[in-house]
Amino acid sequence: MVFTPADAEQFTATITDNIDLSRRYFMLRVARPEAMSEPKAGHFVHVSVPDAGRFYLRRPFSIHDCDATTMDLLVVELGPGTQALRKLRAGDTLDFYGPLGHGFPALDGKRVLALGGGVGLAPLYFYGFRTLGGCSDDYRLLYGARSREDLFLDHVALNQDGVKLATDDGSFGFQGNVVQLAEQELERVSADMMFSCGPTVMMRAAQELASKHGIEHFVSLENRMACALGACRSCVVPTHHEGPSPYRTVCHDGPVFPANDLVWDALPTP
Repeated sequence: MVFTPADAEQFTATITDNIDLSRRYFMLRVARPEAMSEPKAGHFVHVSVPDAGRFYLRRPFSIHDCDATTMDLLVVELGPGTQALRKLRAGDTLDFYGPLGHGFPALDGKRVLALGGGVGLAPLYFYGFRTLGGCSDDYRLLYGARSREDLFLDHVALNQDGVKLATDDGSFGFQGNVVQLAEQELERVSADMMFSCGPTVMMRAAQELASKHGIEHFVSLENRMACALGACRSCVVPTHHEGPSPYRTVCHDGPVFPANDLVWDALPTP
């Protein structure tokens, strides 16, 4: 399912908790509006930052988890906008549009290897733990972080079967990045599809690995965007599509794309 601009709804939801996960990461938990459409792994919401006079552009966040009563957003503090969001407390309100975008495809009996880095964990966690009810041999989640602190194991259920963790400094799990962990994993078991979300350099390396093993690969891009409705075209990316324009918007045509569709050499690498 894809939510289009015509489907986009604006909500004001009450924050029920703002959880510090680590020095850089936090989790915004809001009361899910009753009228909000059912989200899918890969969908996102477009959030208004407090003090609209200073922060006039909204911020997109993939939905990390969502049930009948609450919705979780995994956020990394990068600048003044996310710093303002980190200061919100229970009882404050959050204005957002959503859910928006294309989600990840159905498994349809295929075995998936999912690779996440940073806040790219969010849609992959949603798929494994909300859509499927838990990770398994059919959906294996690999997550990479700088160190143990950024695995936030005290708050997010990652240290369990079906999940493998990597840290750059070797302070927990596999020492190295998540793509190196995936390469090791593929020497042990096979996969029919690969999902990935995280920094562009990580997903590009994942695409090279998927191509090497002949695995179908879907990526969720994390581009900055202004309107998030496909109108302003501030988040376009180059693709191999023929026609009037090879460009596609991340907000409306994505954020999930078949990795083979993208021109990786031309993608921004912040």
